[in-house]
Amino acid sequence: MAKQKAIQDFNLIYWIFRPLVCWGAICHYNSFTVRGKENLPKEGGYMLAPCHQQALMEPLAVLSVVRKNPVFLARADIFAQPTIRKILTFLKIMPVYRIRDGKESLSKNAEIFEKSRSVVLGGYPFCMMAEGRHNDKHQLLPLVKGMFRIAGETQRSLGSTPLYILPTGIDFDEYEEPYANLCINIGEPIPVQQFMETFETNEPVALNQMRDVISAGMSRQMHDIKSKAHYEEHLTLSNILNKEERKKEHLRNSAFNRFLTRQKIARKLDEMESNEDANYPVLMEKTAQYRSLCKKSKVSEKTESAQWNKFHMALSLLVVCLFAYAFITCAPVRRATLFILACFPMMVLPTHLLVPKFIKDTQFRSSINYGIRFFVSIIYTLIFSAVMGITQGGAWHDIFPNLHGFWWWLAAFDIPLVMAYFNGPLNTWLKNFWRNLRFFYRRPFIHKSAREMKELRKEIYAIYNK
Repeated sequence: MAKQKAIQDFNLIYWIFRPLVCWGAICHYNSFTVRGKENLPKEGGYMLAPCHQQALMEPLAVLSVVRKNPVFLARADIFAQPTIRKILTFLKIMPVYRIRDGKESLSKNAEIFEKSRSVVLGGYPFCMMAEGRHNDKHQLLPLVKGMFRIAGETQRSLGSTPLYILPTGIDFDEYEEPYANLCINIGEPIPVQQFMETFETNEPVALNQMRDVISAGMSRQMHDIKSKAHYEEHLTLSNILNKEERKKEHLRNSAFNRFLTRQKIARKLDEMESNEDANYPVLMEKTAQYRSLCKKSKVSEKTESAQWNKFHMALSLLVVCLFAYAFITCAPVRRATLFILACFPMMVLPTHLLVPKFIKDTQFRSSINYGIRFFVSIIYTLIFSAVMGITQGGAWHDIFPNLHGFWWWLAAFDIPLVMAYFNGPLNTWLKNFWRNLRFFYRRPFIHKSAREMKELRKEIYAIYNK
């Protein structure tokens, strides 16, 4: 009888598709930033413990960072349908059972944990969302012990060879909006060997020790808002104070610097709350007023607090007008633009607006949107590039009538790969331009509210810095 193939073993189809999947994940965001990659151990085994705020996007983020094919654990209920189970197994994702899946299901974890150990012993990265479920807040949930039990038993099998757990922060500045910014922050590896003496004599105590150390490590790598009573106010302050705090630290306006600044603001607010700072209640009250005023005026907090200046608005408006003029009056510009859109229509298709109608779980929406755009893009590109090659350019044949069909196929095949990369920044720029243009247009009509919002922000910043 042939030996059953292990989940981490080489798979040709997986090997072919992995670069495309990773490229699609990177292009799904406006910016995709990784820090701490040097912390990935070069010797011994390691397990990644990322925070979990999206359904499948964290695994895709990890897949895009590590070199060897990682294996993941995911909650068992999503494996219920046979087709989905086959797809997830192909993606090197195994089920882990929880008490809510039924007590009789928990016995299946013994086999899963054994397979997990074989992954690490085979030299492959292992990734488990230690929180056990995804969370729709920038807030670390209590960690489950399954990962630490696997770590202890694997370290026992490894003997003197070290095993490490890497606390990893994965930050999305927007959960549902398309082309968000993704920041991956990999912490320093934590050796499991330091817990083994206790693990051998008192396993529950060792698991608690691992949980506490890894939890603290994960919190340091992510935007972790600890407040339960004032979560929304802390999140608002992390955004509206960001610009001034970056200026104070002389940090340029990048996605990772905004993430670091949100971390810093959140930690200071947590300290103010836990130390019962006298200014904290006033700060929360002013922030609640600011949020209410923004909502009443139908103004985004981010737009109001980090609006472009008039020079940027004028320059952006000039660029848009020049392009519109060139598109209307210049045939080559018009035809080139239409060819690019024909090659990659996903640039202008708002698939994210359709997803909420069918997916109720908000944390799955970005993953479903990614899946739709990824598979539709591949199928469309294969068909359209073939048509361009066979017809030697189709409607664009007269531009280069002597051009061989192969070059038309190559152009139609490669343009989507290139445009997918620029799609995020371009759409983000247009979205910000439209929001700020709308804000400047509406400002005279909400003059009193706009002035109140600006004054409130000044008061909030003064209180925060006392």
